Amino acid sequence: MIRFILLFFVLFYTFPLLSQSPALRARIAAVENNLMPYTPVEGFAGWNIADRMAYYKVPGLSIAVIRDYKIDFVRTYGYADTTAKLPVTPNTMFSAGSISKLVMAVAALRLVEKGYISLDDPVNSYLTSWKIADNDFTRQRPVTLRMLLSHTGGTTQSSYFGFTPDTSPLPTILDIVSGAPISGTRPVVVNSEPGVAFRYSGGGSMISQLALMDVTGQSFADLTNQLVFSKSGMKHTTFAQPVPKKFQSYCAWGYSSASWYQGMPYVYPQQAAAGLYTTPTDLAKLFISIQLSLKGEDGILSRQMAKEFVSPQAEVSSGSYLEQIGVGPFLLQTAGNTDPKGVYFEFTGVNAGFLAYAIGSVEGGNGVVIMMNSGDDVNGLGKEIRRSVAKAYQWPSFLLEAVRPVSLPESQLEKLTGRYRKGPDEVIYLRRENDYLVERINEGNDIYCFPISPDTIVFTDYNIKGGFVLDASGVAQSLQTAWQPAPMPRMADNEFTPGEYLRRKQYEEAKAGYAAMGMNEYQITYLAYELQNKKPDDAAAVRAVLEVAAAQHPQSSIVFSRWGDFYLKYGTKEQALANYEKALELDPTDEVLKKAILSLRN
Repeated sequence: MIRFILLFFVLFYTFPLLSQSPALRARIAAVENNLMPYTPVEGFAGWNIADRMAYYKVPGLSIAVIRDYKIDFVRTYGYADTTAKLPVTPNTMFSAGSISKLVMAVAALRLVEKGYISLDDPVNSYLTSWKIADNDFTRQRPVTLRMLLSHTGGTTQSSYFGFTPDTSPLPTILDIVSGAPISGTRPVVVNSEPGVAFRYSGGGSMISQLALMDVTGQSFADLTNQLVFSKSGMKHTTFAQPVPKKFQSYCAWGYSSASWYQGMPYVYPQQAAAGLYTTPTDLAKLFISIQLSLKGEDGILSRQMAKEFVSPQAEVSSGSYLEQIGVGPFLLQTAGNTDPKGVYFEFTGVNAGFLAYAIGSVEGGNGVVIMMNSGDDVNGLGKEIRRSVAKAYQWPSFLLEAVRPVSLPESQLEKLTGRYRKGPDEVIYLRRENDYLVERINEGNDIYCFPISPDTIVFTDYNIKGGFVLDASGVAQSLQTAWQPAPMPRMADNEFTPGEYLRRKQYEEAKAGYAAMGMNEYQITYLAYELQNKKPDDAAAVRAVLEVAAAQHPQSSIVFSRWGDFYLKYGTKEQALANYEKALELDPTDEVLKKAILSLRN
């Protein structure tokens, strides 16, 4: 039934099927039915997009595929609002998260072209309403706009949390960069040498935003609308926060199972870092405009500035893929790639209740934008769709080399299944499914594993091999990956981790196990917090963990604070208040505790 409903929305909210060529219909079908893991596997049937939406619990999804510098198709699935039963349409707007930073960089480069600001002069010379504080790092090397756009400025504040819509007043940009109490964050400062290495910084993006506002005298929403959105034909896009009334009916609701999420779309006054609302169609238009600029045709930037945009500034990570940072976007290519057409610029966005992916080729005019109203799995559905698009459209040098599995008898595969101890409270579960194995770490998502020899499998999530030590009858006794210094022993049937004991409701055994682990006060109280906010929750499990925390950290403010949370949910207001007051006695600076106590007293 779910699949039927999703398919109905697809057919209704897309280009009319009769107007599509057989070749286009075939490309769409290939995208929708060939979702794949990180490492491709020869002979492995791809997943269906509707099935994977159900697996990841994604309510709504919208994608726009770019081919030969044009939008090839737009497709929508599921609900923008599950309560109101509003389907996702091509005009549904999603919170784009950190893709905001890429779009801000395009606006910044347009102002560089117009002579308002320089990429390589000290950015403090353009800031008039606030300055980066001078220190030994900045005196050694001043921070520039290039550094800020490439996250090499040594600035703080890696990410920002939004505010619930009932928050009033919201902090201003000056509040945010200066660390005013209303912002809920510390001031943005430089605390490492600028221009040396990549370090992701939303704070740096906020400084960039302020510089653009200072040199033009315009609000950021007006400025980006003028410089980017109007020029690129992006009619359902805004940086204004809260979202203006004219766009509110287009906005998707956000969804997340995270314990802290309050079940509503958050507001992000940190506009350049996280405040963009847009559609896949509009973002695809911008990516195409950038690609045309790189080609030397009429686009959003000059060809010279577009090349600056995708010029590597620092390495981010290496492995199966080489990831670098440009002057705005991340740059991605497979390790050892030598094909210029195999280089891609991209950004991922994660906000409360939302995920978004946008990627385009530097050459060739390929790409895809994927947006969804679920904030739970950064490496899940979106990247599976991206790989499916890459396969269907034959993106040069994008997918990893496919694994070639061997066929093992079911009886032999069964001898590899079981439980392997990864850590004091971590278990790898291996089960057989068809002619391969499926791994799960504790209560995480499934990871597909394929045999390449009788004693070796490939984990498709990181393209890494795992080797078994087998006994004389072929039963696995241990498992070890290439990243591990020691093998993971197979666990006996009567051997359990503390977490397994909790799930079995053997609380005393769980307490003994956690006590032996010797966790610090933050580790064990975070475990209690996660258990208390888990669905369904288990009050006895939370109590068991907190009893260990109290025994090992009897003078910890955070332990008493978590006891207060426990009693607020499972006990009495008086018990909660007593524990909050004890926590505040131990840490008189905790403003959150003060608010909680005041609320309970009133």
